[in-house]
Amino acid sequence: MKTTFRPRLLNGQTGDPALLVTLRWQGRALLLDLGRIDRVPGALLLPIEAVFVSHAHMDHFMGFDQLLRLFLARDTTLRLYGPAGLADCVAGKLAGYVWNLTDEYAFTIEVTEIDPRQ
Repeated sequence: MKTTFRPRLLNGQTGDPALLVTLRWQGRALLLDLGRIDRVPGALLLPIEAVFVSHAHMDHFMGFDQLLRLFLARDTTLRLYGPAGLADCVAGKLAGYVWNLTDEYAFTIEVTEIDPRQ
């Protein structure tokens, strides 16, 4: 039986957490944690449909800016899942940029906060 997914540590075992799980034969991928991803070819990241963030410490979330830049001009929705407060962290990052040249972009971000008690 062939595996249907391929996990790949983007920064090795000692780098920032970022585990890319490619769903073979579907052209889709998931990202578990969002550490440093600036050295990862964009072609590996473009299939990402959802990102699961364990917590928003810098080493688990600093790749958000790079992913935002890569996805910004695409007509897609990036889904982020994580703990309470993640939406505020995303809003804080977005508030740090000037958006005067993005009126035509259809890209959206959807944040779902997960309560571990539920």
